[in-house]
Amino acid sequence: MKEYIEVEPRELTGKGHNRRLRKLGMIPGVVYGGDRNPLSISISEKEVWQMLHAETGLNTVRTLKLAGTDRHRTVMIKDYQMDAITRHVIHADFLRVNPDQEIEVSVPVKLNGTPFGVKTEGGMMDFVARTLKLVAKVVEIPANVEVDVTDLRIGDTIRVKDLDIENVSFTEHEDTVIVKVDVMRISKEPVEEAEELLEEGEREEKAAAET
Repeated sequence: MKEYIEVEPRELTGKGHNRRLRKLGMIPGVVYGGDRNPLSISISEKEVWQMLHAETGLNTVRTLKLAGTDRHRTVMIKDYQMDAITRHVIHADFLRVNPDQEIEVSVPVKLNGTPFGVKTEGGMMDFVARTLKLVAKVVEIPANVEVDVTDLRIGDTIRVKDLDIENVSFTEHEDTVIVKVDVMRISKEPVEEAEELLEEGEREEKAAAET
């Protein structure tokens, strides 16, 4: 990965200009935050795509360098737009960040292992919270929150308060359920359901005849 992404200052706006940019493999963008005025830029669509599809996704941190200057800005993607048909990125907003500042982000949860309660006891795993909000320094944001579920038995639950991850503070309620193992619920067979409906109908007919 390159040390920085070179971007161009953008003065022109409008659909026509944006279409010309996209023909060159570039897209319009805006850099916000850091107690500075917003900066309009053009940036390689490929570079933005790679940021979005990095392991850290929207929490990916990169350095932008303004072409023709020695100005560098550390940023994260704040928002983006995609073409509904081509699925190409057509616009991106960036947020200036200080690598050592703490920010709140949403991070995906990654489950490791197969629960004992599923593999041996015939239970069913319920993956409840697939993302968690946390606060961490920009340079210490984890790609995901890893949760080992190997030892979970039927009736066991892992909550936010059970996690112990260095350099992060969770902002979710401590009792928020992440994953649990329950007894497998087996639905009734269609024949059994039909028999129950038939019996219910017969009872209703009998009651009607007696009135």
